[in-house]
Amino acid sequence: MAKLHCLLPLLLVSVGCGKLFAKEAPATEAPGSESKEHAAAAPEHAEEASGHGAPSVPARYSMPFAWETSPDEPLARARTFMGEVLSANMRFVALGKEHFTPFVDGQHPRATVVACADSRVQANAWDSSPENDDFTIRNIGNQIPNALGSVEYGIEHLHTPVLMIVGHTGCGAVKAVLDKTEGLAAPIAAELSQLKLPDGKPGAAPAKAWSDAVLANVNAQVATAVQHFAAFVNSGELTVVGAVYDFRNDLGGGHGRLHLVNVNTNVEPPRIEAFIKAVQSAEASSAAKGAAAAPKLSAVDERVRAILERAERALPKPRTPAAPAAPAAPAAAAPHAAH
Repeated sequence: MAKLHCLLPLLLVSVGCGKLFAKEAPATEAPGSESKEHAAAAPEHAEEASGHGAPSVPARYSMPFAWETSPDEPLARARTFMGEVLSANMRFVALGKEHFTPFVDGQHPRATVVACADSRVQANAWDSSPENDDFTIRNIGNQIPNALGSVEYGIEHLHTPVLMIVGHTGCGAVKAVLDKTEGLAAPIAAELSQLKLPDGKPGAAPAKAWSDAVLANVNAQVATAVQHFAAFVNSGELTVVGAVYDFRNDLGGGHGRLHLVNVNTNVEPPRIEAFIKAVQSAEASSAAKGAAAAPKLSAVDERVRAILERAERALPKPRTPAAPAAPAAPAAAAPHAAH
């Protein structure tokens, strides 16, 4: 009996070691067992099985951090951009509460702007303070149909009195459609399928054909918008403006010029010039505040000015710092009141 008590621990240890070694030993493929290929696929099947009733675990990617040998490598460009983003944002934060107070509780834009997604086209080219002023929608080719929900929100919910459609010279989306580019990725091709351009003039120089196509696209988008929002346009609540931003100076007038080319489907130069004069006179009278009245305008120009004045009244007034009080004049120098 004493010998049995001595041997029992040894037996238990040997059984445990046998199980341990059995786990670590490579499994031999017994007849009728699964093949190695099937075994290798087991994790995939297990993952599929776990999807039934169990949430899938999203993949996690590493945090990018590396020192590249060239500033043109993707990670180097990404790091530089993000560093500049943080620096620029801190400068914006430094503007303080006063900058954000007028729009912290709601937005009151004067314009719904549909612009091309091209990175060379930015709102500061036509608005020095676009915050709370431009409700901006962007896509390739500055298209109305591809962003109709957002456009409707700006006009019907935010009640912007202006819808401005901004195309630009050198537009790649227009060029792709103009050249009938093939081999585009399906999502890009689908988005460009809404962009319809008329046939160009035979024998036109490529640069002229391109700028003409940009203008034609802006006119087409204005026509679409006016038709869709006809009730607002007819009542005078909405003015649809088509413009071409020319940072290449293809149209003349200087690099960066914003050319107004279409107002409510009116494209005739005399009408556009009259609109511009009305806009400029309204802006000048608003800035002057009390200057001599502008010359009598036509009925159309009066309507345009009324729209612009309503928009001006709807915008929160800018805050100006209070001027320091002038020092009081000595009592001896004060003139006597007339009797």
